[in-house]
Amino acid sequence: MSASIFQAELRTGQDVVNTRQRGRHIAQALGFDGQDQVRIATAISEVARLAASEANGHIEFLLEDSPEPSLVVRVLAPNSNHGLVAGSTPDTLRPGPALAPAQRLMDRMALRPGGDGRLLLEMAQRLPHASPSSLVVQSLRQELERNRRDSAADELQRQNEELLRTLEELHARKAEVERLNRELEETNRGVVALYAELEEKAEALRRASDMKTRFISNVSHELRTPISSVLNLSRLMLDRIDGPLNAEQEKQLLFIRKSGEALQELIDDLLDLAKIESGRSEVLCASFSVTELFGALRGMLRPLRVNEGVSLVFDEPPEMPELHTDERKLSQILRNLVSNALKFTHRGEVRVSVAPGPDDTVVFSVSDTGVGIAPEDQERIFEEFVQVEGPHQQGVKGTGLGLPLSRRLAELLGGSLTVESQPGKGSTFHATVSRDYTQRQRAAGEEEGASQTLEADGSHARTVLIIDDDEVARYLLQRLLGDTSLQFREAASGPEGLRLAGEVRPAAILLDMSLPGMDGFEVLEALRREQATRNIPVVIHTSRSLTEQERGQLLPHVVGILSKSGLTRETAFEMVQKALSGPGHRPGGLSRQP
Repeated sequence: MSASIFQAELRTGQDVVNTRQRGRHIAQALGFDGQDQVRIATAISEVARLAASEANGHIEFLLEDSPEPSLVVRVLAPNSNHGLVAGSTPDTLRPGPALAPAQRLMDRMALRPGGDGRLLLEMAQRLPHASPSSLVVQSLRQELERNRRDSAADELQRQNEELLRTLEELHARKAEVERLNRELEETNRGVVALYAELEEKAEALRRASDMKTRFISNVSHELRTPISSVLNLSRLMLDRIDGPLNAEQEKQLLFIRKSGEALQELIDDLLDLAKIESGRSEVLCASFSVTELFGALRGMLRPLRVNEGVSLVFDEPPEMPELHTDERKLSQILRNLVSNALKFTHRGEVRVSVAPGPDDTVVFSVSDTGVGIAPEDQERIFEEFVQVEGPHQQGVKGTGLGLPLSRRLAELLGGSLTVESQPGKGSTFHATVSRDYTQRQRAAGEEEGASQTLEADGSHARTVLIIDDDEVARYLLQRLLGDTSLQFREAASGPEGLRLAGEVRPAAILLDMSLPGMDGFEVLEALRREQATRNIPVVIHTSRSLTEQERGQLLPHVVGILSKSGLTRETAFEMVQKALSGPGHRPGGLSRQP
């Protein structure tokens, strides 16, 4: 069911103005908000203008209840106006290109033949509330009749007021965007400064670590010679080569020899640590069985028992394939673990066992019934020169290097060293090593060979040229793309960038538009003129607000446009990946390094 509100002829421009004014008034009376009022008035104005161009149009406003309460506008227009209609038969009849703006503004639009060679165009907009009462509709009809002769100046004034309000909103939004851009620029500068500070501190830590390693190595070598002399001379005297010794002299020489051996052990541990840290420790592989290893350890370690009430037990190893690794380093790990266990176990036992591990590894376990280790100290004991203070340390000597060295050696042999412990209930150390160290080396070599193959076919070591006069912007781009396989070259001006582009032939170029002297448009044009550089993908990286015309000039010749304000790692990565995946590049483009 429908009810007519108002209708009028469309013959002149004044009729179009009046129709827009009435459509706005009707929308307001029916409860549409300000934005919807503008949308409805604009759509009516556009359709009325097309209908009035033939001086033979008619418009009617109606209220419909079904299928849902709606404001309906019916316009009767001649069929001779090109662009109004698409389709040649009643079944294919639909709004043409000229009606596209109005169609986007309304909920529904339909066309059908209207008789006398004319078309009936129907537009509808759902009511925001329930249908008004008949009294409200009657009052609206009377008011529209009274205002039938309003002038065009009134409508133009209303349109100007709407435009002014819209401009004020746009200015406010622009000011907010500029404020956010300033905040982002300040944040970016802070991030760049933080990265620089972190790199400086990391470099200082690397230098300190290198200095420590060199110091330990040099001092240990200098100490080893005099210590060896002390041990050899004490051995000569204890062998009584130069004459007999009385009991007191022999006791003193034994003390000297024992102190020298302890000092030599400390120096050996320090040298082993220094070699591992500097990457100069060699793994000398040999084949041997677990039974042979346990047999040799059993003979070496039994004399180390401090307390008579402690038994040292080696579990019979299960049937296992031979090990192929460095027997001396593995033996050193187990000696350190058993020695520590015997020191801190007053009664009970120290048990050494072995079992197969995951991924072709072997797990050696050394468990004891000693004092145990508190949870907060279970990682500290693997730090160099750290000894846990407590009553159990009384009478027990050590350097604090045995466990750190054992963990480094286990990692060197392709495994790890972990501990499980509870205070008062003992500890269990698990040393995991690769069963066949050479297989681990071959796997690492295959991975390295694959990496070199990828690098050789061009998927790594790609060069990206950054042309930007802002040093901070160049630095930030490199940091954002720092975990990729790219190499970077920099140019601070257009001429320098063109020279490098010709010499280096980069895989992609990141180009700023606001360059001194020669701006980005001129650089891009020069790149496209040269045969050697015309096919290099270019990504625009700029802080300028580009107009639609400028974007239209750029986009046929560039891969994309990155805005400096709000630039993130993801957007930079995606855009450079797009550049490197284009024509002339291997599919897959850019890859992140682990």
